[in-house]
Formats: sequence, structure tokens, C-alpha cells
Amino acid sequence: MGKIAITVVGTHGEVRPLLALAIELQHAGHEVILCAPPNEKTWISTYGLNFCSSGCDINGLIGNLNGYMGHPVRMLKAVKNTLHDIIGGQFELENNIKDVDLIVGSGEPFAVPSIAEKYGIPFVFLNLVTQFMPSSNYPPTVIPWQNLPKWVNKILWHIVNSFINLSLVGIINEQRKKLELKPIKDIYDHILDSFKTCIIAVNEALDKVPEYKFNYIQTGLWHVPEVKEEEMDPGLIEFLKSGPPPVYIGFGSMSDPNPKETSKIIEETINTLGVRAIISKGWADLCPNVDMTNTYMIGYVPHYKLFPKVAAVVHHGGAGTVYTAAWAGVPQVLIPHMLDHYYQGALLYKKHLIPKAVSRSKLTSKKLAAAIKEAITSREIIDNNARLGRELRKIDRDGINKAVETIEEVLRDSLAGGVYELSDAQSAMER
Repeated sequence: MGKIAITVVGTHGEVRPLLALAIELQHAGHEVILCAPPNEKTWISTYGLNFCSSGCDINGLIGNLNGYMGHPVRMLKAVKNTLHDIIGGQFELENNIKDVDLIVGSGEPFAVPSIAEKYGIPFVFLNLVTQFMPSSNYPPTVIPWQNLPKWVNKILWHIVNSFINLSLVGIINEQRKKLELKPIKDIYDHILDSFKTCIIAVNEALDKVPEYKFNYIQTGLWHVPEVKEEEMDPGLIEFLKSGPPPVYIGFGSMSDPNPKETSKIIEETINTLGVRAIISKGWADLCPNVDMTNTYMIGYVPHYKLFPKVAAVVHHGGAGTVYTAAWAGVPQVLIPHMLDHYYQGALLYKKHLIPKAVSRSKLTSKKLAAAIKEAITSREIIDNNARLGRELRKIDRDGINKAVETIEEVLRDSLAGGVYELSDAQSAMER
């Protein structure tokens, strides 16, 4: 058994699978410390886990990006400023994790590889989004346009990586100098060379990742009902029972640059379609004055309990929400706001699981109503999602079991002084 630090910088939806992994490793007998944004401390502490801050409140950082939806150049500049804040906070983890036996990093692991290098700690990267890893199969996350030729994607990766290096290598090297480490030249090379293996928590049924040059295993994602039982409020349960399945509409951690306009679009859409709806207020505090006749407003609700009871899930396209809705077997409508949301929208559309995604920057009530109508009436979309849901529910535990096995194998090899190599030949040259 070992002492394991799990570090994550991300939204609540990105922290949840890391929490589940921490609990699973703790049940396996390991001592675990979970390092996450400070706004998650109260929630994580209720599970009896050791907590330390990963340095920055993600709520405010995400809010700074929402004004640049659909504008890749402006988004890239905003991401630069956001990453500066993230990097500074991450290096403050040093004293909390320098004596662990293994580090699992997720999100934007810009400081963790340096800390692991300084103290000779094996590092495992857990990736929740296929598009985070460089590949000619898709563009970088800041690019909203999908289905581009491979040669175009290669050029875009080169441009974005050059900008990131120009913007961030300096601040990382300042911190590495304090750790008495040699400077780096390329951030992606630094990250990809630093981990023993990469756990890609993306389900093959949704997205078979391309073959990469580094060690990796694709485990699939997992939801977290087994961590702690969470209940829906009685009013919501009564609303669900009082009529046909409603449409869920919510954009989670997206703090909308124009919430009044978005609220108007949602309300007009509901009225046009004549459907019952559940609206999540989210960080944008949407629809504060909506007509409650056929609508129920919610704050946080466990999605794995709610989604199986709705007709469709309308959301921004975050990987966690995509997975939970797919697991529930219900149609989705994606309204990409930023980053990997566009990739998720194009991916699901190609698999005939959703209507064509509508970018938030181009959203109208007419487009939203048309997309929802297609999602809840198309026999192909309904049947494909039901089939996918049955498949994902059958293998739900497989992902977290594989992740734990991989981490424990790296840990055993490290404690024994060996070199970790994937047993199932997952390491290959990129296509």
C-alpha cells in the first residue's frame, strides 16, 4: 500500500471522477490526499478525504473565458491569462505532496511534472478529454472548427503549441529554477515525457482514441453514485411524476456573458414546443422569472438520478455531462460554449446520437427548438442512445477498476525499483 496524491484543476464535473477514484484507492488500502480547487473543499471533506488546495478557484477562472465563446484568437489570449493563475497555484502544492509515493494529475498538470521530477515521484496523468492530447485527428481545444483535414490540424497544433510555449514556458522555468531543475523548452514534450503512463478516461463506445506515441491505457469514464448517496428534492420528484418526461436544460459551470438573452431563448423555446422542462440555474443563474406552470427550476441535482427520467438533456457539452446522459440512454442536445465542447458536439453528431450542435454564440430560440424537437422525435437518435446507455451501464465499473489496477501496477513497479511498461501493448506510434 502507498501514499497517493491526486491533483486536479477543473470544474465540479471534472473533480467528481477524481473524487470517485480517490475513494476507490482509499478502499483498496492506500492513503490518499485529494488536491482540488479551494471551492471544492467543503464538498470533498464530507467524504472523509484528506484535502489540500490546488491553488485557484476555478469558478472565477472559467467565468473569465465565457466572454470569448466562438473566437479562437481571443480565447487563446484569455486561456493564457487563466493558465498563468493555474500554474502559480499548482507549484504551491510542493510541500503537500513531496513525500508521497505516487502522484495522479488531471486537468492542466503544468506544475506537477516538475514536482514529481524534483522528488523522484512517479507521475500518472489521468485525461478526461481526448482532445487534450496532440493529434492530427483533431484540432486543439481552442479551435471551434471540427472535421478539418489532418494537415490543417497539424498546423493548428503547431501554432497553438508555439503560442503556449511563448506564453508559459517562462513562468514554468521560473518555478523550476526555484526547485533547482533544468529549464524546459516545450510544454507538451515536458508533460508527455514526465508520466509513467496516461489513463484516458474516455469510453471507447463514445470515442476510440487515436494511437499515441506515449504509454497509455483507455479505461473509459465512470460516474459516482457509489461514493455517497445523493437524493433529489421532494418537489422535483413530484414534478417528474406529474406529467410526461420533461426536457432538462442546463449549462453547468458556464457563467454566461449574457444570461438575460439566454434565459429569453430558453423560455421562448419551451413555449414554442409546449414541453415540460427542468431548468438548471447553473453558474449563470438562468431564468429567474420563468413561468413555473410547466417548468421546474433546480440548483445542484445528481445527474445520474435525474437524467434517466427526462426526455432529453440540453447542455454545454462537458465530457462528464456527455457521459452521464449517454449512460442514462437519453437523447442530448449540445450547445457548445468553449474548448472541447465543439469536439464533443461533432463526435456525437457523427455517431447519430444528437442533432447537429448549435454554438452558444449563434443560438436562437428557433434553432434550439428545432434541435430539441429532432432529439425527442427522431427514432434513430432515441434508439441509438437507448442502445448506448445499455452498453455503458453494463461496463460502468470497468473504467474505475482498470484505473485503480493501472495506478497500483505503476506504484508496485516504482516501490520495487522497476520500470513500468504497459502489459497490453497500448503504447504505439501515432497514426
